[in-house]
Amino acid sequence: MNPGRPRDPRIDEALTQNLIELLAERGPEGFSVDELAERSGVGKAAIYRRYRSRDELVAAGFAAVNEDMPDVSGMPVRDALITLLEWIAGAHASGMTPTWLVGMQQIPQLRESYLCNVVRPRRTALAAVLERGRAEGYLRADVDIEVAMTCLSAPAIHVGMHRARGYPSGEVSIAEVVDLVLSGLVSPAVLATDS
Repeated sequence: MNPGRPRDPRIDEALTQNLIELLAERGPEGFSVDELAERSGVGKAAIYRRYRSRDELVAAGFAAVNEDMPDVSGMPVRDALITLLEWIAGAHASGMTPTWLVGMQQIPQLRESYLCNVVRPRRTALAAVLERGRAEGYLRADVDIEVAMTCLSAPAIHVGMHRARGYPSGEVSIAEVVDLVLSGLVSPAVLATDS
């Protein structure tokens, strides 16, 4: 192997896409490297040049699902929260999360990989919006960011997973969830300006 040879981005893209699909279909432990290689049209050597172990491969698959997370840094706080939470709901509507949660119950060491590569980046993005809202005076100065994140993200996850199953609660508007939670977080000065 020539270590200076550039990697083919088409192979990287094929591996990432097929890895995400296999994770969604079978869970972190339900697919083989042989199967990923066959679906991607590459040899196993191409996979192991990119990922040193199966754990690293699964971690990369987890991380890849956040690659299309929207950039909400320039949006007003309310719009940013709605956009981000709609995306989170959509990610959970894909059906991946239940499969992964079953896998993590069976193999506890997957939990940290999931938290690190899937959950934490989403929480970081959500916290950044809330912290910006607090710094701008849009949200109350005493808002507890962790509590606010839970109040916002839990309904989005719930809605997303229920959308995947066609339950009525999956039809709940994320915008309405955001407005309901914000009603307890918005600064009195902002409310006075709006009234």
